[in-house]
Amino acid sequence: MIAPVFSLRGLSQSQRGVSAIEFALILPIFIGLMGAGIEISSLMIANMKVQRLAAMTADMVAESGSSENRISEAQIYDILSAMDLAAQPLDIRGHGRVIISAVMGEDTREGGDPNVNRIKWQRFNGGYTAASSIIGCWSLSDTTNALGRQLRLGEPLFHAQVTYVYQPVFNRAFVKWFNVPETITRTATYRGRGALYRPPLDVENYPPKQNCNTATGL
Repeated sequence: MIAPVFSLRGLSQSQRGVSAIEFALILPIFIGLMGAGIEISSLMIANMKVQRLAAMTADMVAESGSSENRISEAQIYDILSAMDLAAQPLDIRGHGRVIISAVMGEDTREGGDPNVNRIKWQRFNGGYTAASSIIGCWSLSDTTNALGRQLRLGEPLFHAQVTYVYQPVFNRAFVKWFNVPETITRTATYRGRGALYRPPLDVENYPPKQNCNTATGL
């Protein structure tokens, strides 16, 4: 009986074939994990940027929203327009929503103590009109309990809400693997810098962006 003879060249080709098969099997898993990692990192950065935008917006409005100088409609336009630059590379105007609210504690019973948090005004901007205001829309109800406490009588508070629908780098399926919410909503609240509340100053050619249901707020 003659034993089979294997050449070294044949053995080498066989090992290369096995390696190629293993690589082909592992490659989709590697690409999937790498893509998912990039998407989750991008989503985390988007979360942090949205939170910063909310804090920045509330802070800028609170700075002059209850001062003797009064914040003007033109200034509110500027603040909302600043989102385009500050949000980059996120498209907040196209895929998000910014809602600014001024709230004050009032006494409707005339007993000397505040009993309601009244929404004094709101401004809206951004194409994602499905984003509902956490504290409510003032055209539907001018009072809110969503702040978590009753404001003191005459205490002005400025609330900013920023919502953004995450736009994937590669594919939305990578995000869905981790069951992570794709709509990001963050809020920030600041007290007015001064104790004197005044409504926004009307400016010609700058109509108030106070419509809850439109992309421009007009």
